[in-house]
Amino acid sequence: MVKRRRMRCAILGCILFGLLLFPGCGKKGDPIPPKSILPPAIADLTADSVAEGIMLGWSVPGTTGPIDHFRILRSEAAGDRVCPGCPQDYKPFATLKVADPNLRREGDKGFRYLDASITTGRFYSYRVSACDFRGQCSEPSAPADRLREMR
Repeated sequence: MVKRRRMRCAILGCILFGLLLFPGCGKKGDPIPPKSILPPAIADLTADSVAEGIMLGWSVPGTTGPIDHFRILRSEAAGDRVCPGCPQDYKPFATLKVADPNLRREGDKGFRYLDASITTGRFYSYRVSACDFRGQCSEPSAPADRLREMR
């Protein structure tokens, strides 16, 4: 009886040792990539009509460290076909590096850009995204609209 008890203990010990030594079944799941940290979205895009064209202005919330460039999207329509609130057909218009001379700095976080390639009597709508050096961009800003009137 003592031998059986020792034998059971030895078998149970081997099983427990095996479970501790090989805890998993060996099946691995798909690797999960680390989450990308996107630049902050622009929340205050403005579009003002000036003599030379339309001046866009925005600021970047948070630090400007990870931002490498800005992507500007533009939609254009005839002035008599303006539909406020309707979806716009935005197309890539410009990609500007932070150090681009056409991009004016205002303080630590503010930027201005002049769109001089506009036509009088046309309606323009813009959206801007901040992008990092890998090309990963924030969500586009809320639209800023302007009807280019005759001066």
